[in-house]
Amino acid sequence: MDFTPTQGRYLAFIYNYTRKYGYPPAESEIAAAMLVSPPSVNQMVKTLERKGLLLRHPGQARSIQILIPAEEIEAWMRRGQATTSAPSANRSRRAPVAPASPPTNLYVLSTFLLSGPIGPEFLNTVVQRVIEIRGDQTLEQLHEALFQAYDRQDQKPYEFQFGKRPFDPDGPNYRGPAPPRRPKGTGDASKTTLDDLNLQPNRVFGYWFDFHDNWFHRIQIERIENAITTVTYPRVIKRVGKAPPQHGDES
Repeated sequence: MDFTPTQGRYLAFIYNYTRKYGYPPAESEIAAAMLVSPPSVNQMVKTLERKGLLLRHPGQARSIQILIPAEEIEAWMRRGQATTSAPSANRSRRAPVAPASPPTNLYVLSTFLLSGPIGPEFLNTVVQRVIEIRGDQTLEQLHEALFQAYDRQDQKPYEFQFGKRPFDPDGPNYRGPAPPRRPKGTGDASKTTLDDLNLQPNRVFGYWFDFHDNWFHRIQIERIENAITTVTYPRVIKRVGKAPPQHGDES
């Protein structure tokens, strides 16, 4: 059976989710993962069902069942493109599938804006972004995701702080861009990956953006799971509240 790259992304997500949790995802969870609307997911599920790639039971929650063999989805994920399913009569004659490469960690981070030069209209409001980032990506890439997530325009120096509390200048801390003279004990954000830090769920750390205006953010690791090979990371999967303008009132 043939499926398009987009259809493969859906199948890969459903497969990975079911393998991890022991039950299939709800359509709302697929929509959140694919960053599409629930009606779009419903149409895709119906398309995949018509093509014989999955089975569902309308009206029954979490009833999606993938019909093609697991090794075909894993092979497609490794290649990064669609693969063709051989007829069942020929499956025994296929060459053995190579073992799957180790899954890549995916960190799901809840980030909260705590302080900065904000106006009174933002006092006592929650400004939160939830970001997914792979373990092999750097703190510099996390910074770029935060920069975009909070709608900023001008790059400034920043620091991630991993001390005994969310904001601990005595480190270990990581800065970017690298200053000519980095303070002793401060690492390079562009060369440090999430996996390098041996982080665990519920770990809290700080992100300090712009050493003059002092935008402080609290970051908590919600969970660590397997990244989907066909999804581009880092990405924002949830936004709560409007981000204050970087340079004060811009109305």
